[in-house]
Amino acid sequence: MATVEMKPMGGRKKIIPLVMALGNKILNSLGFAEKIDEKVEWDASQWAVSPGKLIKALALSTFADMKTPLTRLQDRLAEIDLRYLIGEEAATNGVNSFNVGRALGRLGKSDTDGLYETLALTALKTNGIPIGRSHSDTTTLSFYGEYDIDMDRMDLTEEEKAEVLKIEQGYNKDGRPGCSQAVLGQIVTESGIAFASRAMDGATSDVEWNKDAIKLLRRIQEEGFSTGIYVADCKAVFSELVSDMSGGERPIQFVSRCPASFEEKLESRMTERAYAAGGWQEYGHFGKGARASSYRGVSFTENVCSHPMRLLVVESSSLAGKADAAIGRKMDALVPLAGKLEKNTYACHADALAACAEFFGDRRARLFSAATRIDKTTKERWPRGRRKAGAVPVIEETFKIVVEKIQRNEDACRVFMQNESSFVIISNVLDGLSDKDLLATYKGQQIVENSFRLLKGPQLASVIYLKNPVRIKALTMVLSVALLVRAIIQFKLREGLREFKEKHPGGKLFAGWNGRALANPTYRLLYEHAFDCHFEREDYGKYSFAWPYVESKERVGTLLWLMGLDVLDLIE
Repeated sequence: MATVEMKPMGGRKKIIPLVMALGNKILNSLGFAEKIDEKVEWDASQWAVSPGKLIKALALSTFADMKTPLTRLQDRLAEIDLRYLIGEEAATNGVNSFNVGRALGRLGKSDTDGLYETLALTALKTNGIPIGRSHSDTTTLSFYGEYDIDMDRMDLTEEEKAEVLKIEQGYNKDGRPGCSQAVLGQIVTESGIAFASRAMDGATSDVEWNKDAIKLLRRIQEEGFSTGIYVADCKAVFSELVSDMSGGERPIQFVSRCPASFEEKLESRMTERAYAAGGWQEYGHFGKGARASSYRGVSFTENVCSHPMRLLVVESSSLAGKADAAIGRKMDALVPLAGKLEKNTYACHADALAACAEFFGDRRARLFSAATRIDKTTKERWPRGRRKAGAVPVIEETFKIVVEKIQRNEDACRVFMQNESSFVIISNVLDGLSDKDLLATYKGQQIVENSFRLLKGPQLASVIYLKNPVRIKALTMVLSVALLVRAIIQFKLREGLREFKEKHPGGKLFAGWNGRALANPTYRLLYEHAFDCHFEREDYGKYSFAWPYVESKERVGTLLWLMGLDVLDLIE
C-alpha cells in the first residue's frame, strides 16, 4: 500500500497530476489495460510494454492537457510517473510514439466497438448509472495528412479488410471542405455517458447509423440492460425504421422530430389540424434567462406505418419571434424590387397586368399583397419630315405599374407563421409521459452534442499514429474511453451534489467557478481547480501531494468529497 503525505508546492519530481490519478483509478476499475491485452494479438516476448498498458498511457495522456495534440506524447509524459500508472515496464522507455502506434495497429484489428461497449456497460453497472433515455447522433471526425489504405500492406485477413474504416474526402458536419473524415456514431445516457461509440466510414449516412443503433439497443437489452427511450434526430424517422421500432416482441420506445416529407407531409397536416382545433396546453419555459423560450402544444394519436403514434405539435415563442422577423425582412427586401417593377414600361395594359401578377406570384412576394394601379401615358408621334396635308400623328400608349401600398397577406402569413413557429414530435410512447415531459425528453437531445465537442478538433489526430485507417479506428475508441471517464466523473460530481442538497436543503458548497456556489459541476471545473495539483514520488511506494494555492486544495477536496473520495484514495 502506497503512503501519501501532504505538503505545499515544492520542486518538481516525477509526478501524477490529480485528474490523471483519478482517471487511472477509474480505468483500473474497468480493467481497461487487461481487457485490451485479452482482445489483441501480441507476443509478450516481443513487447517490453504490453499493448494494453501502452494504450492506457495514451488515454491517460489526454488528462494531462486538454489542448496539446497527441503527437507530442513524449512531451506530455516527460514528467509523469509512468512506473506507478502502468508498472515497472515503463523504466524501459518503451512508452513512445512508435510503440503506441504499433499498439493502436493491433487494437484496430480487434473488435474495438465491442470492447468499448463492454467497458461502458461495465462502467454503468459498477457506478449505478441508470439509462432513462438513450440519445443518438453522429458527427464527423476530421483528420489531416495522407493515409495508407493499401490493403495488401496492412497485413489483414479478408474478414478484417472488409471491416477496415474508410477515410473519405468531403464536407464534414462543421461545413469544412476537403477534410479527411470518418463518421462517429454515439448513443449516450441522459447523463452524457456514451455506452456505444462506433467509428464508421466517412460516407456513412445518418439513416444507416440509426438502423445499426436500433440493432445495438436490442442486443444490449438482451444482455439485461434497460436502454430507456431512444431519442434521435429526424433521420431516424422513415417508414422502415418506424415500423421496426414499433413492432416485434420487444419494441423500442422512441422520440424524434417528424420530418417535413414523412408520410405524405404528416408534419404539415398535423400542424394545420392543431391550429384549427385549438386546445393548446401551456408548457412554460425549459431554460433560464430572459431569452428562454416558452412552449405550448397539443397532441393527437394517429396510426402511422400501421402503428399508433403520438404526434405532439409544439409552438415555440422563439421560433414565432424568428418567423415574424423573417416576414419583416422579406417585406424590406421586397420594397426595392417593387421600385424596379415600377420603372418598367409596357406596350399594352395586358402586359402590365401580367407582369404585376407574375411579380406578386413570385416566392419572394407570396406573403404579401399590394394596392396597385396601371397608369396609361399617351403620346403623339409624327412621321419625320414635312407634314403632308391631312397627316395625323400616331398615338402611342405606354403603361406603367404603380405600387401604392405593400402589406401582409394575412392568410399567407398565418400559414407561414404556423409552419415556422412550430414543429411536430413523433413518438410511440403513448402513455407514462405527459406531453410536457415528452417535449423535455426530446429537448434533451443536446446532451449527445456535448459528448462530441472534444472529439471534433483535428489536432487530436496525427499521421504519426494514423498511418492507416486501422489506427484511426483504434484512436477513436481510445478517445471515446477518455470521454467516458470524464463523463463518469461528472456524473458522480452531480450525484454527490444532488445527495448533499437532499440532506441539506438550502445548503451551499462554494467550490464553483471563482469560488461561487456549486450548481452543475463539470469535469472541466475539476480540471481547472486541480491545475498543478499533483502527487510527487518521493521514494518507491511513498508519495506527497502538492498544490499551488490553499483555495485549490480546498475546492478540489470538496469536489472529491462529492464523489465519495479523498485525495488519499487516489494513490493506492
